[in-house]
Amino acid sequence: MQFANVIAHEAEKKHLIRTVKENRISHAQMFLGPAGSGSVPLAIAYAQYILCQNKQENDSCGSCVSCTKIQKHNHPDLHFSFPVHLSKEKHIYKSDNVLAEWREILDENPYFGIDDWNLKLGNENKQGIIGKEESQNIISKISLKSFDGGYKILIMWLPELMNGQASNKLLKFIEEPPDKTVFLLVAEDQEQIIATIRSRTQIIKLPRLKDIEIAAYLETEKGVTASDSEIIAQLAEGDVAKAVHLISEQTVANFNFENFVNWMRFCYQRNIAKSIDWVDLIAAAGRENQKSFLKFCLNMFRQCIVGHYTGNELVVLTEEQTTFLSKFSPFINSENIVDLTEAFNDAYYHIERNASAKILFLDLSIKTFSLLQKK
Repeated sequence: MQFANVIAHEAEKKHLIRTVKENRISHAQMFLGPAGSGSVPLAIAYAQYILCQNKQENDSCGSCVSCTKIQKHNHPDLHFSFPVHLSKEKHIYKSDNVLAEWREILDENPYFGIDDWNLKLGNENKQGIIGKEESQNIISKISLKSFDGGYKILIMWLPELMNGQASNKLLKFIEEPPDKTVFLLVAEDQEQIIATIRSRTQIIKLPRLKDIEIAAYLETEKGVTASDSEIIAQLAEGDVAKAVHLISEQTVANFNFENFVNWMRFCYQRNIAKSIDWVDLIAAAGRENQKSFLKFCLNMFRQCIVGHYTGNELVVLTEEQTTFLSKFSPFINSENIVDLTEAFNDAYYHIERNASAKILFLDLSIKTFSLLQKK
């Protein structure tokens, strides 16, 4: 990963390059940015620049032995640490146990998020952590001499998911690491990291990516048309991982829109029989699809309200969605938007906690029957 491959963050890139040129590499740094902003790619590009054997003016060479190994994610002096599932059955307690999966996801999309990683590990419903076994493994690896006689670098993704035992084990090691050892903590929420570790790192804040930056990436790297990339970038809200999902989930998008149209018609008509048939269909779709659908509904309601107050200038929709909402939006107004939002958010909360989908969506249908009549 070279700096040239990292979306935007030009000021941060220049700063990082300068630290290497001026031999001012801090031994503990925190790359702090929102999900999908490119913190992981930037940290890898920085590590590659530090370890590059033929540094260029503004980037690593990309072709030396060191760069080649990093691009294959197997450089012996670049280590990774990340949340894993502490499964007694599979005995996954350390990052080293799932390095193959880590390399795969970096190759597939380096802007991945925690949901993508959990899915890659085979359990999207279970939260991974960085535990005491991982911290001990880090200490053991970093204590060894570097393979090439230069820097040893550890990139830790989501240090906020370290448990207390792991944090305490690593605290002194981060404060006083071996010579030429660099810790790069890639975080999204610094408040979840213990203060003693936060205070020992140099924080580099990465801003949310702009829509125009994501749109350009989608056009050049993913082959998305200019018009579609603009819409997707706005819907992604600064998260490249979300933008990539929006591209690959066209089938899901069609599923969500079709079901939203049918459901809202049944609810407006107060057609209980058709609503029950529809509930049976959505109940069979699976929990993750149901969560996605509820998010889609909330966005549709939001677009209706935004359209009322801006004359549709800020509405971000496909042509087909715009046509439908031009007829549907009058039924979403100041009298019902708060109650609708609360009801659908509550439904999302309970679906996450394994509520019965049939009971939940039938109850939500009945609530929507009356709410759509409010004017």
